[in-house]
Amino acid sequence: MEFSSPATNEQGPRPADLQGHLLIISPKDYREGIQTVNGDADAISVDLIDLDSGESHNDVLFFNIALRNALRPKIGQKVLARISQGVAKPGKNAPWILIDATTDAADVERAKAALAKGPQAPAAKAVVADGAVPPEVAALLAQLGGQIVAK
Repeated sequence: MEFSSPATNEQGPRPADLQGHLLIISPKDYREGIQTVNGDADAISVDLIDLDSGESHNDVLFFNIALRNALRPKIGQKVLARISQGVAKPGKNAPWILIDATTDAADVERAKAALAKGPQAPAAKAVVADGAVPPEVAALLAQLGGQIVAK
């Protein structure tokens, strides 16, 4: 019998991970009173497609006030934007903000093409402990665009 390790608690990318990236953001819902290590907080739940990395993420929570306020009225819509940092107030960190990408025709076309292509399955990975991978497994992973990760 083989055992699996527990799933990690990945909450998706943070705004800093996405800075400057062209994103299709689909706000899903606004959540109030989420328990965090800093107390209760509100967040906006979004699905997003990162057109620069090719990755998509579901149910990402943005706690940042400026992002929440920009996305809350757009629940149920698709927002095309880049995440950037605004101007910091004295003694504060610069807020994460959205920069409208709908005014750039090339960005709009890129987003339309990505949506027309449909959702992409994540690349397959094989995790191996000793580095030995049977050639047929390596060939299949290569066909799927996957990778081998040494443990």
